[in-house]
Amino acid sequence: MTTKVSNTFFTDHENQALLRRLSQELQISADRSIEPEGLSDHLGQILDLILANPEKFDEFCSVNIEWIGRSFVREVGSYLEASTDNRAKIVRTIFVSAYRFLCELEFTQPGEPSFEVRRVLNFVHENLERFEGTDRQQLVYAAYSMPAQIVRRLISSPGLINIREFSQTVERSRELKEEWDEDFKQRIELIEGLKGTIGKLASEYNFVGLVHGFQALKVGKERERVFSFRSVLAIAACMLMLPAAQLYFVVTNLERIDAHKATLVYSLPTILALEVILLYFFRVVLGQFRSVKAQLLQVDLRISLCQFIESYSEYVSRLRKNDSSALTKFESLVFSGLVAGEADIPSTLDGAEQIASLIRSLRGS
Repeated sequence: MTTKVSNTFFTDHENQALLRRLSQELQISADRSIEPEGLSDHLGQILDLILANPEKFDEFCSVNIEWIGRSFVREVGSYLEASTDNRAKIVRTIFVSAYRFLCELEFTQPGEPSFEVRRVLNFVHENLERFEGTDRQQLVYAAYSMPAQIVRRLISSPGLINIREFSQTVERSRELKEEWDEDFKQRIELIEGLKGTIGKLASEYNFVGLVHGFQALKVGKERERVFSFRSVLAIAACMLMLPAAQLYFVVTNLERIDAHKATLVYSLPTILALEVILLYFFRVVLGQFRSVKAQLLQVDLRISLCQFIESYSEYVSRLRKNDSSALTKFESLVFSGLVAGEADIPSTLDGAEQIASLIRSLRGS
């Protein structure tokens, strides 16, 4: 006879057929002489519960299916093949095995047991003394010791081990999350610090660029100052050379001065005109030299003021909340154009008018 033990033990069609035949045989025979009285009826109730809920018994009776599933099917088959005289003892054995399935179901399934289950449990409790030998031991074991064995087996099952490992994993994950949160917080603080540093560097870079611009302007103005200074010296030398040359000529030719008197008289206006022209250009170049010096002073002042432009920008942002016109003069000083001082430099027309006046006065004389 075929006996199957698997995850679909009670839902297996062959096993269900055996249990259905047993239930029918118990109803037909209705043997009331089997002790204790009512055992056949209560076994029939267990079989009806199994046949009505095979999936539930497969789910919640896995331990006893593994332990006594094959022997239970063999006992049912033995009963169906046995003679009437030998069935009484086999029925008690089948009842004990079925009772174990019922006890496991009552122990493992959630919720309260049904009326039928409580009725069978009460029957065994009230008639326990009327069972003998191995049957009685099995009933006591099913009611008291078997739940502990089931719990022990469940605790050592791979599924529960995985659950414990999962719990440990969850705890470790929580610790890792805390570590990651702390690391993330530190990284945020580092990024904020880098952000401030980068902003400061950008501001310093802008400041350096501004200073470099002023320094480049200063280099150009310095060259212009040197050129103007050399031009002033050259014009001054020319202005001194003309009268010095005439004076040298007079001194060296003092004995023959009468012979050169006409030459000196006619050359004097030319020398005076050149002196006037050189004087004009001397004034122009000297004014340009002074203007360049003033511009260099302003550039140096701006370079000095740029040293605290960062603090100034922060300060003025707070100060202008109360007074929008604050530090206006300061900004006009730093960011205004350079003053050339051209008002003091004589124009070309002014020089031409002075030369014309001089010539007119000479002619009049």
